[in-house]
Amino acid sequence: MVASGLGPTALAVTWSEFAAGTALMALRIYTNGFIIRRWNPDFWWAFSSYVCAILSSAFLTISVDNGIGAHFSPATPSSNPDPQSQLYQLIFTTFSILAIAFGKMAVIQFILQLEGTNRNGKRILYICAASNCMVSFIFIPLLWAQCNPVNKIWNPSIAGACYGRETYTIFAYFQGSFGAALDTALALYPAIMLWHLQVKLHVKLGLVILFGFGILAAITAVVKTVQIGTVKAMQDTTFHQGYLDIWASTNLWVVFIASCIPTIRPILVRIIHKVTGKEGNTTIATGYVYEATLKDSKNDSAKSRKVRAYSKVYTRGQGSGNAATKNVFESEENIMPGKDEIVMTTEYQVKYEESQDSLSEKGLGRAESWKDER
Repeated sequence: MVASGLGPTALAVTWSEFAAGTALMALRIYTNGFIIRRWNPDFWWAFSSYVCAILSSAFLTISVDNGIGAHFSPATPSSNPDPQSQLYQLIFTTFSILAIAFGKMAVIQFILQLEGTNRNGKRILYICAASNCMVSFIFIPLLWAQCNPVNKIWNPSIAGACYGRETYTIFAYFQGSFGAALDTALALYPAIMLWHLQVKLHVKLGLVILFGFGILAAITAVVKTVQIGTVKAMQDTTFHQGYLDIWASTNLWVVFIASCIPTIRPILVRIIHKVTGKEGNTTIATGYVYEATLKDSKNDSAKSRKVRAYSKVYTRGQGSGNAATKNVFESEENIMPGKDEIVMTTEYQVKYEESQDSLSEKGLGRAESWKDER
């Protein structure tokens, strides 16, 4: 069956989003493979989301080919969509939910790496992760349990009953609303966490903006949820299903894209440096790293301070000197390499003493120093 009505629009939207998502996935693979050289758990969550998103777009295409998005007319049954289109619609929805759930898990896992040893913050993120999985994996069985037998969902002529449709519809509203709230929380929480770091303002703003793309995911989730009621209220269901599918596809791809954007900061920084002709230094931190900054100038006055009993990141400073240290504890993890590199490491009790000539790390009876090479 030739795609008609909203079908061509749905296909154009989903495969355009696929192209954008694939480009970002390629950048993420390059970042993990050639810049940070580490395949963290957030990457594999994102990869799972990407695979499910592709399958979702594929089954949406099959649904459209079988009549989703086309007008339904009781007067001309021969021109109406194939009932099998609803089967492909169910498969599309299943992979959509999985793609969204895995995409949110990628964001949560990435934020956990920045969270460090802040136990309260980690608890919040663990609750977000658990509730995300719970809601998603309750939704899928309800989707397939609307009717008994199950094939009555896409073939109304079969004898049986559909007592589960009302429950599914109610939970679909809840799932969409919950997803929008979680997207908002995951976009705003890093902004609050990162804002207290002792890094330059432009670095803070850049990271906040990168994480802030999650707000777009929340908006698409709200619009998708509203479309559920629209489809139910209309008699021309297959046509209006096209609107729902467009926003469902947009939601899953935006969630995936939002999960990738913060992680490709290293390659964005490299591009900016090449365009502007600036070079970053090569600070490497070891041990349990606290919030600290290296001085921008060689002539800054001497200071010393004891930092928090816990921390999230160490930021690579800027300046004319290059700083380096030996990797004694073998605990370094570069989360966002670049000019203002953010490094996460394992836990040690340490103290930084900053002076005009050096920045010392003392912990567990060991000491190292960073010195500007003049």
